[in-house]
Amino acid sequence: MGAMLSPRELKTTLIQVGSAGVLATALGLAMGHGFPLFAPLTAITLIQVLCAPHHRGLWLLLFGEVNGALVTTLFIPHFSTSHAALNALIGAVVAVSVAYTTTPRDPIRLVNEAIEPVLTRLAANVRAIASALRTGDPSAAGAAVFALNESDDDLQRLKEVLLQVRRSAVLTRLSGRDLAGYLATAKEIDFAVRDIRTMARHAWWGVLRTGEPVPNGLPQMLETLADGLAVLRDEMHTDGQLHGARPLLVSAGRWVDVMRAQPLSISAATVAASADAAVLDLLIATGVPVNDADQMLRRPSYS
Repeated sequence: MGAMLSPRELKTTLIQVGSAGVLATALGLAMGHGFPLFAPLTAITLIQVLCAPHHRGLWLLLFGEVNGALVTTLFIPHFSTSHAALNALIGAVVAVSVAYTTTPRDPIRLVNEAIEPVLTRLAANVRAIASALRTGDPSAAGAAVFALNESDDDLQRLKEVLLQVRRSAVLTRLSGRDLAGYLATAKEIDFAVRDIRTMARHAWWGVLRTGEPVPNGLPQMLETLADGLAVLRDEMHTDGQLHGARPLLVSAGRWVDVMRAQPLSISAATVAASADAAVLDLLIATGVPVNDADQMLRRPSYS
């Protein structure tokens, strides 16, 4: 996360921090503590450790606790260590409670549910473009292009979910589930959307509307890519390992080798190159490192 919070994140942060501070103070006062300094101090700083998507909160906690202890020692007569410890315990309980009630229980499921309609739209319309290229149907390709333009709404919903889960409860992190990996997957799928939309526009406007010859292998490449997108969607639906789509994606990328031996127009070459870029994005989305994904697409076989 950068230095600036989005408006949604800022609102969530203010709600969490404000609720933690007020509740901790109120609970400390209700328990008869005339000056419950450590309760709100612990609650406010600890909730950053629990919810912030970085480790800055841990240092804030340590800094705040040490300085709070110094302030208490200097300005409160007859300072009681046990009193401060009880206040800190109140703050910790409040922070955990607020974090638990204000963050998603299963952020990975939320991310997957937001990604699924994106992949469904991509798979259906990549297949439609492949069919249009095979049959020479510019109208069908144009319809697919406009349908892909509607992916903006799907991506906006995905971005909203990603903002929501960035402040995810520490209980999710402790569960061992790789939230960061799924966030990276969402980012790469966003890149794939851009490449596929570029591919679709050039297939429609550059190849089909001008009557250019369709390269051998291009429809097959797109059909295999659509199969890979569908498998990836199904794997995300079951929260499974994103491995099953990889052979299909690599197979789609192999068709570029077939087309290299042919004379290609600029539009046809752009269609193939954009589809190939989407394949690379999607391989990375399944968890393959960038260099490995690039290497997989250039090997004579995949195992």
